[in-house]
Amino acid sequence: MGDRRALFIVNPVAHHFPGWRRLQEAARPLQRAGWRLVWEETQGPHHATALAREAAREGMEVVFACGGDGTLREAACGLVGTPTALAFVPIGTVNVWARQLGIPLRLERAVALALEGQRRLVDVGRADGHYFLLMAGMGLDAQVTRTVNLSLKRWTGAGAYALAALRETLAWRGRHVIMRADGQEVRGCALMLVVGNVRNYAGLVEVTPRARLDDAMLDVCVFLGRGATDTVLHALRVAFRRHLHSPMVVYLQARAVEVEWSEPTPCHVDGDPLDITPVRLEAVPQALWVVLPPGRRTPLLGDSGLGGGGPGDGGHYALGHRV
Repeated sequence: MGDRRALFIVNPVAHHFPGWRRLQEAARPLQRAGWRLVWEETQGPHHATALAREAAREGMEVVFACGGDGTLREAACGLVGTPTALAFVPIGTVNVWARQLGIPLRLERAVALALEGQRRLVDVGRADGHYFLLMAGMGLDAQVTRTVNLSLKRWTGAGAYALAALRETLAWRGRHVIMRADGQEVRGCALMLVVGNVRNYAGLVEVTPRARLDDAMLDVCVFLGRGATDTVLHALRVAFRRHLHSPMVVYLQARAVEVEWSEPTPCHVDGDPLDITPVRLEAVPQALWVVLPPGRRTPLLGDSGLGGGGPGDGGHYALGHRV
């Protein structure tokens, strides 16, 4: 077996940061298996992207993103289109990617996936050049991510989002939108638009329940309405998995979506606010290698499983079998 190298990108301000000593202790099995490990601490926005990109350039086999979904997304941005795989060590606030795909929340088990897990090619989304793994949101939820108190988030975690959501729900009003998706057109007053690559939303519910990670499509859910009453009704429908039956919800699947709002509208990608209102959102098929639990069956992947395969199949193969 050749030299195996991995980079750990660590966000030290992540909500559940366990401390350097425990992180490095969790990685001991990799070192005993012959891996050479490099550790880097993020210094600010976009640093994880630069670190991941350099790791791919150096031919490292795996990049571990140790943080929340934002750290994961930044690392993914540096690995799109490269053979370096992305692994997730979930120490953030919500950890949607981990919850969606069965990645252990226990630190030691998450790191151990590098030894026993599977590499899998998945799609990513792109919003005017900004990649996302989970979803892009426009409207109310993006306003929440923009206004959440970051200091409060570090102390209370998801509680900070709940307070911001309550405040913004009372104030937010729908805006006119024109959306074109693979020949379909939607016009109306919308409170929120979610473009999903996965199904789970905020670790709690499924807003885009038909999404898959390998179908070269994005799932689009538009919540129509004008104010707080409509927002509360939408929230109840989503909680009870009835929103796709509502005439106030438009749901479709498309390779690309073009959106025109009547005024500049906030947007987020995987919970990170953007400073632009994207015009085009699109799927980027088979763009990123990720490390996922072995043998886990999931409707997010076309064959409903993660087992078997080899590096020539364009789909997946076991990390432990690479030579």
